[in-house]
Amino acid sequence: MFAHKTIKIIAFTAVAASLSFGALYASAQEKYGFGRSVDADEIARYDSDIHTDGTGLPAGSGDVALGREIFEYQCALCHGENLEGVPEMGAQSMHEGRRDIEKLPYASALFDFIRRAMPLTDPGSLSNDESYGLVAFLLVETGVMDDPNLTLDAKSLADIKMPNRGNFIIDPASRFTTEDLEDK
Repeated sequence: MFAHKTIKIIAFTAVAASLSFGALYASAQEKYGFGRSVDADEIARYDSDIHTDGTGLPAGSGDVALGREIFEYQCALCHGENLEGVPEMGAQSMHEGRRDIEKLPYASALFDFIRRAMPLTDPGSLSNDESYGLVAFLLVETGVMDDPNLTLDAKSLADIKMPNRGNFIIDPASRFTTEDLEDK
């Protein structure tokens, strides 16, 4: 009997807290003018699930030339003309340190990050073709690939073996296993 009452009290408290936080958020949005609702199109910009093996990569393709053009107009302001980074804009070098592209285990991770988070001023606004082109450009410019005419699509991007792939280990606290990192 006591356990049943306790469960009811906990459930009631949880519902009350949820309603209170919802009301608090709504009033903060109205009172302070921050926060907003998002529509289905905006959610779709970020709602993707790209795996290390390339599953989930979208249709499209892009080459080094397209990537170079997009980089010059959308990326160089923060990342520098030669990928050296512009610290004042918050971007570090893509050739060294923790942002070194060669350190990534999978090219699909680079594509996913670019597509979701870049450019900084309008994240998620790049098309699939532009994202593939940027990845092609960055892989060639950083020396991961040696093909100035590289064109990438879902299949060719998934087939890229990044030079640092073998140096990654699974965090024992994660839900992943070593099989998740193996080539299939």
